Amino acid sequence: MRFSASKTFTSPIVSGASAECVPSLALSMSRRKRPASQTSRASARASSAAETSEFASQRNERLVESVRGILATRNLTLYEVAARSRSDYPGRPRYHIPANLYFRLRSGNWTPTLYQLSVLRKMSEYHLADWLSVFGFPPDAISRVQATLRRPRTILLDSTLYDPGASVTWFRERQAKRAIPSVLALSEILERSGPQLLSSLLPADSPKYVYAKIGMQDALAFPDLLPGGIVRVNPQLATPLARGTNDANANAIFLVEHQGGYCCCRLHYEKTDRITLLPTQLPFANVEFRLGAEARVIGPVDLEFRVLVDPETTRTPRCSLPEIAPDLARLWTPEPLRLGTSDGQFTALLRNARLRSGLSFHDASELSRSVASVLGDERYFTSQASLSDYEARNSLPRHIHKLFTLCAIYAIPFFKLLDSFGLSLHEGGTVPIPDQWMPQADLLVEIQQKYATRTRGFLGQLLAQYGTPPFFLRDSIAALLGLSELSLQDFFWAGGQPAALHPVLTGALFVVVNRKRRTPPAFLRKSLWDRPLYLLARRNGSLVLASCTLQDHLIVVHPHAGNFVRPERLQNHADAEVVGQIVGVLRTLSSPT
Repeated sequence: MRFSASKTFTSPIVSGASAECVPSLALSMSRRKRPASQTSRASARASSAAETSEFASQRNERLVESVRGILATRNLTLYEVAARSRSDYPGRPRYHIPANLYFRLRSGNWTPTLYQLSVLRKMSEYHLADWLSVFGFPPDAISRVQATLRRPRTILLDSTLYDPGASVTWFRERQAKRAIPSVLALSEILERSGPQLLSSLLPADSPKYVYAKIGMQDALAFPDLLPGGIVRVNPQLATPLARGTNDANANAIFLVEHQGGYCCCRLHYEKTDRITLLPTQLPFANVEFRLGAEARVIGPVDLEFRVLVDPETTRTPRCSLPEIAPDLARLWTPEPLRLGTSDGQFTALLRNARLRSGLSFHDASELSRSVASVLGDERYFTSQASLSDYEARNSLPRHIHKLFTLCAIYAIPFFKLLDSFGLSLHEGGTVPIPDQWMPQADLLVEIQQKYATRTRGFLGQLLAQYGTPPFFLRDSIAALLGLSELSLQDFFWAGGQPAALHPVLTGALFVVVNRKRRTPPAFLRKSLWDRPLYLLARRNGSLVLASCTLQDHLIVVHPHAGNFVRPERLQNHADAEVVGQIVGVLRTLSSPT
C-alpha cells in the first residue's frame, strides 16, 4: 500500500484571507497570545506531519534500495534496463522504464504501470506478482477486499494464492490433559507455533474448491444460506450428481452458473439435461435451464461461513428477511451460457462482470469507495465516468490502483484480467524474487526453520477431514464480522454438540464470539432468525450455544431444537455468565448421497 509523501495542514486561524489583507486581524494576532490548548494542538499537528513525512521518506528510500538490489542480482543496472526498454519497445512509451526511476521513487509521487512492470519481469525473469508486491501492490490484497464488500448478487471469490512464499500464523496442539468436550475455546486446544510458509501448508493433492459469496438480493437458499455468507463448493461432485436422483439430492444445495450470474439453491432434475431452481422460502422464480447450453452446475455446497451480524453496526442480526431482486422474482427466459472471453476482449470482460454482479456504474463507483477505505488510499476510488470509459475503450488503466479496484468490485480474478490483454503473471518470470528484497520478509527463513512443525492431533484430524483452510481469507474474517481484530480466544470449537439449540448452529464446527457484547436482550425478537445467539459459561465449566434473554439478573436459555428441550434459567454471575455474542459460524451442510 502506498501513501503520499507528505501532508499539508492549513491554519484554522486564517482560512479565507491572509493577515496582510486584513490589517486589524494582523494586529490582533501580533498582540494576542494563542491559547495553550491551540498551541499544543498546532504543535501536535506539526509533529505528526513531520513524522509522516520522515516515515514516507524512509519507505521510499527502502523501495529504491530494493529495486536496485533486485536488479543487481541479475547483473543489471537502471541505465541498462532503461536503454533496453526503449530498444525492445520502440515507439511504445508505456513500456519504457524512466532513466530517473530512483529519483521518481524517492519523490513518492510516481507509480509504475503494469506494462513497465512486465518489462522488469521479462528482463529479470522474476515473477510479476513479486514485482507488484515490491511496489506496494500485492495481488492477494484483491481477495481480501472482494470478500468484505457488500454485494447485491452472488459472486465467485478469487481463491488464488498469488504469493505462496508469504507467511501465515500457524498453530500446534497443546498437550492434551482431558478429552475435548463438545464446546471448547480453541485457545485451550491450540497455541501459536510461529509463522509458517503458505507453500508448506498446501498439499499437492488437495482438492480445488470453489468459494462464493452470497448476494444480498439473490439468497434463493434462505434460511439455509444467509446473504453475505461465504460458501465452499466441491466441483469434484458436479459430474456424479448429474446421474443422481431428486431424492438423493433433496437436501443438497448447489452452486449454479447461468448467463446472468451465479446462485446457490436446491435443484430439481428433469431427465438428464434439465434443471429447475427450487428456492427454499423466498418468492424467487422457478426457472428451468438446459444443462450445458443455458447453465452448468459447479458443485454442491459443503461448508458455509455464516455472518450473523451486520459488520457496519455489529449489532443488527443478519438473519432477517433479505431483499429480493425484482428481475429474479419474475419468471424470466434463460439466455445461452457463454463461458470465458478471448484475448483482447477487456471491455467485454468488464461489462459482463458488472452485469453479472448486478451493479450500475453508480453502484460500482460507490463500491470503489469501500475499496479505497479498506486499502487506505483514495487512489483506489473510481468515478462513474472512468468506469464507463474503461468499458468503452480496449486499454488497461494507467494506474494499477484502478486495476485492483476493477478486480475487487466486479469479482474478476487478477490473472484473468491480465489474460484479457495477453499478459501473464508467470510467463517470462520463472523464479521468485529473493526474500531479502521482499516486503516484510525479515528473518522469515530463520523463523520458518525454527517453528516448522508437523500438523498432528486435533488440528491434523480436522485438516484431513475437511481439507485445507481458505488461506486467501486469512485477513478478511475480522472485517467480515465488523471486528477490529481477532485472536485465538475468540474462536470456539462447537463440532461436538449432540443437538443444536438453534437452526443456525446445525452442523456448526466453529463459532466466533464478540466478547465485548455480553448483554442479551430483555425480550425475544419476533422472528426466529432475528434472534442473536450467545455463548454461556456454566459454573461447572461447560459451555452453551443458544438464544437467550436477560430478565432481572436471570439468564433464560430459549432452545429451538427439533425435539423438545426444556428452557433453562440461570442466575447471572452465579450459575452462569455470558461470554459474548456469536457473530460468525463455520458449519457443514448436507451433501448429496
